Amino acid sequence: MKYLVALITTIFFLMTVRGVGAQPARQQAAVKPAASTPTPTAAIGTDENTAAPLAILNGQTITAADLDPAVAQEIAKLGANIAQARRQVLELQINTVLLDVEAKKRKLTPQNLYQLEVTKRLTDPTEAEITKFVEANRDQLGQTDPATIHTEAIAYLRADREQKLADDFARRLRATNPVLPGVDINSAGINPATIVATVAGQPITAGSLAERLKPIIYRLRLNTYQITREALRRTLNDLLLIAEANRLNVPPENILRSEITEKVHAPTDAEVEKFYKDNKARIPGELASLRNQIAGYLRQQEEDRLESALSDRLRKGAQLRVLLTEPEAPVQVIGTTGEPARGELNAPVTVVEFTDFECPACAAMHPVLEQVLPSYGNRVRFVVRNFPLSKHVHARKAAEAADAANAQGKFFEYTALLFKRQSALDVASLKKYASETGLDRTRFDAELDGGKYAEDVKHDLDDGQINGVDSTPTIFINGVKLTELSPEGLRAAIDKALAKPGAR
Repeated sequence: MKYLVALITTIFFLMTVRGVGAQPARQQAAVKPAASTPTPTAAIGTDENTAAPLAILNGQTITAADLDPAVAQEIAKLGANIAQARRQVLELQINTVLLDVEAKKRKLTPQNLYQLEVTKRLTDPTEAEITKFVEANRDQLGQTDPATIHTEAIAYLRADREQKLADDFARRLRATNPVLPGVDINSAGINPATIVATVAGQPITAGSLAERLKPIIYRLRLNTYQITREALRRTLNDLLLIAEANRLNVPPENILRSEITEKVHAPTDAEVEKFYKDNKARIPGELASLRNQIAGYLRQQEEDRLESALSDRLRKGAQLRVLLTEPEAPVQVIGTTGEPARGELNAPVTVVEFTDFECPACAAMHPVLEQVLPSYGNRVRFVVRNFPLSKHVHARKAAEAADAANAQGKFFEYTALLFKRQSALDVASLKKYASETGLDRTRFDAELDGGKYAEDVKHDLDDGQINGVDSTPTIFINGVKLTELSPEGLRAAIDKALAKPGAR
């Protein structure tokens, strides 16, 4: 299916609500404020059980050693990857403390110091640099439209420059402030109160890193689980196929040919045209240039369906226990004090959304939230936090404007307009929407022009990064990240939270 990956990636990237707003993969700037016996389940993605049995098929135990060697290597590396993540987060916290210490010396806020030493020294990449980056990363960028590629290239190159400037600043701060190592952050059974480093006399404890580590470690475990699950599926299918071939005394390829290859038909022109028509708004290009790719995709879908049907049939006749279990999402501490909210303060469920007012996916999620949340009455509280992405040039000022509207008690009325009018979020338009919402324009304009809420937006961004937010919208239900951004997914997550002990 590799020959149509770019097209299909584009299709489903745009078909899912979540598919907009990914930040560059590189980390944010470093100094920003910022067992041995088989068990009933095998939780790949935990440090202790990476060698646990994954499944039992007709009495045969399947372990990582039975999977693709590359996958087995990924499983084996999980513990080391988690240890490295802990070290990196510790380094990040050290640099954050260094920034705070230096800011106090200069009688500045940490944010102002960072702007002075890093942000204001940033320069935009040249067109030649952008072109070079795009050409070097063409395969990874896929077939997104040129304008979007250009914008994302600028955002990545600026982030890369910011990282280098921040790293240099961190080195200079370390040269003038003592950083003393403490207990190894990866020590077994480390107590949260244990000091893992001391920076300019200030201790950093293992517990202080917990919230930042939660989403990072979860992602590492989840990624390993997903890789393992797919490899296990392929291995089980192969074993089932071989067992069936042995039972029938025929080569395995004969079964594949009769059950899959000979049943797959080439899509008709009408089927191709219908797919294009149904997805035209989400697929860049004309039908003539995409016909072969769409046909190949539809053929692959049919082949996958037949393969799945064969697998299901073979599994029904086998004794199979899958022991692999998905790692449980962590419960994160998401700050809500002073943030725009509606609903009872003591509601049993709190929904927190990190949003970007220029993000199309956020605009698409807005009516979903407006539809679902009111149906729960006073059992759900809704809190909104800002997470303007660097790729959206007007998002940050729009976030400040939303906070200015919140100061006058009309946050939700104002932001509803922002989502409806994402194509016009310049300052003049933001002020116009304030008039439409009935805000005090004199106060609103002064606060927006004076950047009164810029620090509040930056605080939201910092908190979002600590909690592992890297795209928008990101939603938490009682501290658990929502994975399915749909009405059904949202309702299921809320219902699950309400069903837990203590909820009413």
